[in-house]
Amino acid sequence: MNWSDSISKRDLWRYVNKKIRRVIHHAHVFSVIAILFEEMAADLKAGKEIKIHNFGTLALRDTKPRKYHDVRFGRVMQSPPHRILRFTLAPLIRKKLRSLLDIDKTFKDV
Repeated sequence: MNWSDSISKRDLWRYVNKKIRRVIHHAHVFSVIAILFEEMAADLKAGKEIKIHNFGTLALRDTKPRKYHDVRFGRVMQSPPHRILRFTLAPLIRKKLRSLLDIDKTFKDV
């Protein structure tokens, strides 16, 4: 499995089955994973944050309405606000990544 791609419920189910050495029936494992994802989606829709210990936080955030130029009507219009999924890294991971970042190598031209 290529971990750089997104992971589906089925991929997670296969991974969990391998880790538990198929001791529990695969249908039970898949139903628990499905319930987990449903509860996470319900919590996010309710405005709660999902905190993953020592990794980060997932939350749905409201965006502000934005102005844009609509070429069909030839005028500036306003888009409605949206809710987008935001992930925030835990402070320890953020601090470690920033300490490993070399600004001079990243931005050679500036």
